[in-house]
Amino acid sequence: MTSHSPDRTPAGALPRVVLLDSFGDLKDVAEELDGLPVDVSRAECVPSGAGIAALLLGPKTALTAAQVAALPDLRIVAVTAAGYDHVPLDAVAAAGAWVTSSAGYCTDEVAEHTMALVLGQLRQVTVLDRSVRQGHWDVERARPRTAAGSVLGLVGFGRIGQAVAERAAALGMRVAAYDPTAPAAVFDRRSVTRHDDLAELLATADTVSLHLPLTPATEGIIGARSLATMKPGAYLVNVSRGGLVDHKALAAALASGRLAGAALDVLPTEPPPADEPLLAHDSVIINPHAAWYSPQSRARPFRMAAGYVADVLQGREPAGAVARPLTNTASPLTTKLTASAISPQAVKDHQ
Repeated sequence: MTSHSPDRTPAGALPRVVLLDSFGDLKDVAEELDGLPVDVSRAECVPSGAGIAALLLGPKTALTAAQVAALPDLRIVAVTAAGYDHVPLDAVAAAGAWVTSSAGYCTDEVAEHTMALVLGQLRQVTVLDRSVRQGHWDVERARPRTAAGSVLGLVGFGRIGQAVAERAAALGMRVAAYDPTAPAAVFDRRSVTRHDDLAELLATADTVSLHLPLTPATEGIIGARSLATMKPGAYLVNVSRGGLVDHKALAAALASGRLAGAALDVLPTEPPPADEPLLAHDSVIINPHAAWYSPQSRARPFRMAAGYVADVLQGREPAGAVARPLTNTASPLTTKLTASAISPQAVKDHQ
């Protein structure tokens, strides 16, 4: 039976499942693993040594290749978030373990938050709110725009991008997207205009919203050159990863008046330092990485991750896999795993 240890693993031979995310409830993890001969515990830092079969890794805990090497019995790193740029995929796979993502746990929440930020900028909700609090009662202190008929440009058209497109279309917005890896049928099903060139999309969109993972290829994708390509007076929305945007270049584009504003749920450094340039801009909405949150989504990623752990420990391929073992492994709880790679499209389908 599953042993539930709140702080430390008790002495014994049970394989250990360790939660490395202070935000999660250990009870959710233990319930998903009920009936398996494992010990479930929480740790504040990455443990080492024999007997650790699974790590449930939060988005704020970076895992290094050296730490992976110190876990000889590791079978899976289950990330309790959608993004996994803090995991050394190659090192984990070479060690004979899986990596899974909990992508999809907050699709509705992020899509809704995206639209709240888009509408907040187009309708100038926060600017008008601040002006009233400062003693003004004048619509001309901001110039709200109509969402219907405006162009929403999506950079990235995976699961969340598609959910945003559906909501934007319901408001009468014209939706366009750039995603060279998405099949044409995905765009056609939602009547979304496909752009094969990012600059072309940026030049035509009234609001640009980012829906990408952070990878070496996407880091800084919105820099000085991209911002200069954007339609004058456009808005930028980012609910994905702060590293997608060059914030110094964004501050300059806002100061010059080329962009009308930005709405950011993510920043390169969270929380931001006092000298973060965008904090001084009234035309910028900044949220504390909250797009994912709801009472339901708070528990969902931990249950998903624990479910993937259960799959691996019982010899099944986890549905949320983003990297698979490159070596065969065997333990009392697992069957041998086939060495192969997850295709880029399979990874994308989980975003």
